[in-house]
Amino acid sequence: MWRLFNNQFLFFWHIIRTRFLFWLIFISLIILSTRIAGNPHLTVFSLFFDGVSYATVETHRVTLPILWFAYFFVPLLILLNSFQQLWRTRTLHLRGLQISPRRFSKVNLLLIALVTTVYDVLLITVMLITAMTAHSAELHVGNWNGALAVGGLFCITWLGVFLLLLLQAIGNRFNPPLALIIPASILIVTAYTAFRRNPVSYLMLTRITETSAWCPILILLSINILTGLSYLLIERSLNLN
Repeated sequence: MWRLFNNQFLFFWHIIRTRFLFWLIFISLIILSTRIAGNPHLTVFSLFFDGVSYATVETHRVTLPILWFAYFFVPLLILLNSFQQLWRTRTLHLRGLQISPRRFSKVNLLLIALVTTVYDVLLITVMLITAMTAHSAELHVGNWNGALAVGGLFCITWLGVFLLLLLQAIGNRFNPPLALIIPASILIVTAYTAFRRNPVSYLMLTRITETSAWCPILILLSINILTGLSYLLIERSLNLN
């Protein structure tokens, strides 16, 4: 498995590297250019992750939180249909090595996890540097604060990005344009509705202020596990057909 992963990663990186570097630099520049000094109630984290509170939605005066939307949508633009390209490029070689499509799908999950981790770690680190430089207010996630809140935010954003990339990977097996439209629609609908059982709502800090961060983390983790298993089952059934 790991040998296949290392081998596939080189081809995968060749496919996504330009998009990955462009979008990562672009978002990093936006983060570094944010002006929060002098405002004790504003942080770079709140600009990106506060989102829209349930109370604001109920007033019917909602504006799409662009930075929040961009943070979770950009990874979709990085991957696009890269796994389909990878499969087309490597089909003959993989079949020659008698590697099953199921193993290929498992490696895809590992590659999605790797992209999610690098994306999240780098951007959260840039945000931390920006926040410390500006001496901004302390981060709060639910009833967590300080370093614990940063860890909680990383877990929540990682799970959110990974979930959307899984949905994109599933969508690409049926209709590539819908693989972008569906996750984007989920984000937009989440911003404009106050449905409290929507797990994507937990990607907005203003919607988890009354609970411990463990609650959204565990819910998102469960959804990710189910979606990951669904992806593997769909890949298996399509390959059998």
